[in-house]
Amino acid sequence: MSNLVLVGFMGSGKTSVGRALADRLGRPFIDLDAVIAADAGLPISAIFQQEQEAGFRARESRCLRAVLAEDGRVVAVGGGAPLDEANWQAIRAGNWVVALTTSPAELKVRLREATDRPLLRPSVGAAIDSLLPARIGRYREADLVVSTDGRSPAAVATAIADALPHDGMERIAVDVHGFPHEIVVGSGLCHLLPGVLARASVQGPVAVITDSVVGPRHAMTVEHTLQAGGWRPHRFELAAGEAAKSLEALNVLYQFMASAGIDRSGAVIALGGGVVGDVAGFAAATWMRGIPYVQVPTTLLAMVDSSIGGKTAVNLPAGKNLVGAVHQPVAIICDLDYLKTLPEGEYRAAWGEIIKCAVAGDRQLFDDLRAARSAALGREEPVVRRIVARAAAFKARIVAEDPHDRNARAVLNYGHTVAHAMETALGYGAIRHGEAVAWGMRVAGRLSVDTGHCPPAAAQAQDSLLQDYSLLVQPPAAPVSQLMQTIQHDKKAQDGEPRWVLLRDIGQAEYGKRVSREKVEAALTAVLAT
Repeated sequence: MSNLVLVGFMGSGKTSVGRALADRLGRPFIDLDAVIAADAGLPISAIFQQEQEAGFRARESRCLRAVLAEDGRVVAVGGGAPLDEANWQAIRAGNWVVALTTSPAELKVRLREATDRPLLRPSVGAAIDSLLPARIGRYREADLVVSTDGRSPAAVATAIADALPHDGMERIAVDVHGFPHEIVVGSGLCHLLPGVLARASVQGPVAVITDSVVGPRHAMTVEHTLQAGGWRPHRFELAAGEAAKSLEALNVLYQFMASAGIDRSGAVIALGGGVVGDVAGFAAATWMRGIPYVQVPTTLLAMVDSSIGGKTAVNLPAGKNLVGAVHQPVAIICDLDYLKTLPEGEYRAAWGEIIKCAVAGDRQLFDDLRAARSAALGREEPVVRRIVARAAAFKARIVAEDPHDRNARAVLNYGHTVAHAMETALGYGAIRHGEAVAWGMRVAGRLSVDTGHCPPAAAQAQDSLLQDYSLLVQPPAAPVSQLMQTIQHDKKAQDGEPRWVLLRDIGQAEYGKRVSREKVEAALTAVLAT
């Protein structure tokens, strides 16, 4: 995080807690009101008297941006500063925001002798009763909300420090027109959920949709966090596995949401892997014509792929993902702590999707993956956080450009034409998605060379990295004839002919390329024979 910013009402203890927290974290402490007073050469009360509140707020906004331009600080801002939307966006941009809350009764005791706060005149009690209700909603939108009632500054500082992300975090903006949201990557991020729901104006009950594997391990922590923030969670566990992506399972989920009283003021939290995200997202998209939902992916694959982009769906006997909707989440919380319990096979296979992002559109990520292989496969948190954030940022850029999958987003299908054919031919679950993508990339790389689109060295570099991550160990036992038949019916085919994503070079892929049937069959035969 860049800065840790404390917000809250007058008298909530921002300055005293901020100093204690800065000492504990070894960071400089900045009191925004002190900066404003120094800027004006006047105490705050005199600024109000000479410039009126409008003049003070303009000076406050300017000083706020100057303070936030530097990183690594603990910053306490005035109680009214977050109410301005531009100020609030500046406060939240890349920073960790903590709101200190205090009951009205406690505030009246703490502020009863205050004579230097213009907004509390003429009556402290009346001012608190008037101002606090108008501000508390914004404070609840912080990343973390901590009560200071009956607690010393040191105790509050300890509570904040204990709740901070363990090793930092990354924020990625997903600038989808009309539905902007963010991806947060780090460890210990469960405390973000109340702020996410508050920013989405969620006031009603919340459905926590998970599965029979993730739920028993992780759902209780999510539920307790929501309850502490004032929300009423209701847990629903899908059966683990692809079979849960069905209309039958969805119907049971709808009945649960009705019985739990999930209404248009409520929300859904998708806690699980790709299947849970798809089903929960589609339920949110269709329940009462659409309610907010939060993606909380618990697998590496879901963190870098299925949770991003708003695609939600269930399967039919006729095919995968035939009934679905594009419904953007209000946030995507990638808590790397969940990866500690992810089976090794699932963890390793997911790197196929990450390598795809690098090969298709991010040369720097490709170089990072080569250099950091041992640390990445060893689940070293700072390295995994950096790489997951980079891969997620690549997909977020493409999604923002093409949210409805009309053109540019097709580049994300690099390696997927063959991968989907393999999954169909072998039966879903017989090969992990990331492994299928790796073999699909090898075929696509060979086709890129055979058709003159890219130099052989680029395809060789790709294959070498896939091998380094143990993703090309044993060719799938899929008959070439069956793969060819499935590829001809690829869902992204045009005029009855598949369109391929091919390489120009590492970090440069292009969609819409025609490749002769003979070349495809020859590439499949060569790759699967190795």
